[in-house]
Amino acid sequence: MTGDRNTGTGPSVKRAAYLLRVSTARQMHTATDIDPEGNSVPTQREHCDTKCRELRAVKVGEYIEPGQSGQSMEKRPKFKELLTRIREQRDVDYVIIYMRSRIFRNYKEAVAVKTALEQLGVRIISAKENFGDGDMGEAMEAITDIFNWLEVRRNGADIATKMLNKAKHGGTVGKAKLGYLNTKTRIEGHEVNTISKDLERAPYIVMAFELAATGKLSNVEHIRDKITDAGLRMPGTGRSVSMQTMWKMLRDRYYCGYVTYKGMEYPGHHEPLITEELFDRVQKVLDTHSGTGIRQRSHPHYLKGTVWCNRCKRRFIVQRAKGRHGGIYYYFFCTGRQDRICDHPYIPVEVMEQAVINHYSRIGLPEKFRTLVRSMIDQAATDNNKLSDEMREKLAGHLDKLDSKENYFLDLASEEGQGRGKVVHEVSRSVIGRSVRVA
Repeated sequence: MTGDRNTGTGPSVKRAAYLLRVSTARQMHTATDIDPEGNSVPTQREHCDTKCRELRAVKVGEYIEPGQSGQSMEKRPKFKELLTRIREQRDVDYVIIYMRSRIFRNYKEAVAVKTALEQLGVRIISAKENFGDGDMGEAMEAITDIFNWLEVRRNGADIATKMLNKAKHGGTVGKAKLGYLNTKTRIEGHEVNTISKDLERAPYIVMAFELAATGKLSNVEHIRDKITDAGLRMPGTGRSVSMQTMWKMLRDRYYCGYVTYKGMEYPGHHEPLITEELFDRVQKVLDTHSGTGIRQRSHPHYLKGTVWCNRCKRRFIVQRAKGRHGGIYYYFFCTGRQDRICDHPYIPVEVMEQAVINHYSRIGLPEKFRTLVRSMIDQAATDNNKLSDEMREKLAGHLDKLDSKENYFLDLASEEGQGRGKVVHEVSRSVIGRSVRVA
């Protein structure tokens, strides 16, 4: 065996650092016996300890990525901290992980991290996976990373499909919004997650919409202050409602009974807190004052005035809204809603644009019409060429006349005793001189 990397004497002692990761903050405190599949920190640590003993290494550190850390390695603070230690202290030979699927979500990133660590003399070791050594071992690692990436992609697509189906059937996607609670109920003997009205906070939500609808308060901040003074607090933290939350809430049709997923709106199963009529009045006030007292009259868009509702045959117009982070966005809504004769949902601008593109991509012109248009284009092109030919002939005729006149005057000047060549020279010099002076 070679000498120790730090002292240069005695047998080398390999040093290992653990890199553990959980998906949620709750899993950081889950006991091993409750969560035996590796989601908890104790479970991962136990297997890493076993691998560390097999390698006859000494544990020198442990780095636990917190719940909800970024999927990209560059966004994981603990990994960056470990990498800095390795570069600066050079006291790590192995980075032991529970499984590659717990750390890497992207096979390209796995290769990049492995290469970076190998350049520092460090190997990544999986506690639960034995790939072997040599080329075959590296190939198995790479294949595993690719399959892990594929599984993540497939699971993501599956989750997106399930969430879309949930929204289509009126289910709430994600956590309960302010004014509602995530609850459970039993349906035909089965426990089902559902949404119920928050009896404590729901009245304040209604109060906020009613205050906004009056148009008497100059901006949303004043509405927020009013309901905060009345007693509204955020669940869990007890803090007052933020401006972003207030803006989002007053623009959210969830409160009048709809759920939105991927830009599309569906009737929800949850109990509405306000009527659509009240919601629409609030939108008019917000659009008029933009929350600041400044009127916003014109919302230009190239589809404005060209899209019509198929339900009530009324025109779509563009509305302005403010996003959760303060940005401005636009959406279309049917003018029939203003007269309460149409229930067509609001449509984000990008969704409407794509719908128009999709519509025209499916339109096929009749063969008779295409033949007619083609013949008219050909005729127009022929007429245009004919006109050009006539113009060229006419200009050529003018040039011939000018040449004849020029020869006549030159001959006349030569008869007066001046040579033809001298006259041509003088005329050219005179013309060039005039051109220079004019320029």
